[in-house]
Amino acid sequence: MNLAASIAGRFVPEGEGELRAAFRRSFYVAFADGRYACVGDASLGHGPLNAQLDDFALAAVGTKVALSVAARWTPPALPANPTIDIGALEYAARGRVPQEGLGGLVIGAHNSLSGHAAPALEALERWLIGNALDDDAQMLIGLGPGLTPSGDDYLGGMLIALHAFERRPQAQALWRWLEPRLGRTSAISSAHLAAAAQGEGHEALHACLLALCDRSADWPQTLQRVADVGHVSGWDALAGIAAVAKLS
Repeated sequence: MNLAASIAGRFVPEGEGELRAAFRRSFYVAFADGRYACVGDASLGHGPLNAQLDDFALAAVGTKVALSVAARWTPPALPANPTIDIGALEYAARGRVPQEGLGGLVIGAHNSLSGHAAPALEALERWLIGNALDDDAQMLIGLGPGLTPSGDDYLGGMLIALHAFERRPQAQALWRWLEPRLGRTSAISSAHLAAAAQGEGHEALHACLLALCDRSADWPQTLQRVADVGHVSGWDALAGIAAVAKLS
């Protein structure tokens, strides 16, 4: 099966792979070097692992795929010396956060999952302000249902935000701690985390980063884009971004 992507993220490999997981509007292709691509139509949006096809059609798991890429997508940079307006995000998110996952943490709301994850979340908050990273933090890896669990998405959001807000030494330190522990989660989620460790995520998350630096941002539209990412993955990652933004 030959596929030609009109645009793809910079972490999408070219060459032969195998279709490993299929969904309504996308599927994942695994390559021999351990990397993955998420293939779909334009509704998939831009992202570091996303490859958009003009003539997307679903195929069966196990199908051999040869992928080529016409153009690459990279996320926009933030303005220099940005002023972060976390209050505008918190105000706009009221009434919008999902009941599932960790997205409620954007506005300080809790559910059974965030309650269970409290020791890990508290350990990460202490680490953000300069303390050593406690072992409690690792319970977040692989925590929650889904292809990319809520805990992984939260950690990915943190990695992306640390890069965006010029805290790259902390981003690198978090990835050095996280990478050897990825056996606790899936290979596909690990691939997304590896991209986040380089500062890249779905375009909706980068739109949130830009909005945090823009006092005239259209937050309702921006948050709708976040809600369209996975089941609650966009909100879970935004919660990780917000955790960093509050302390930046």
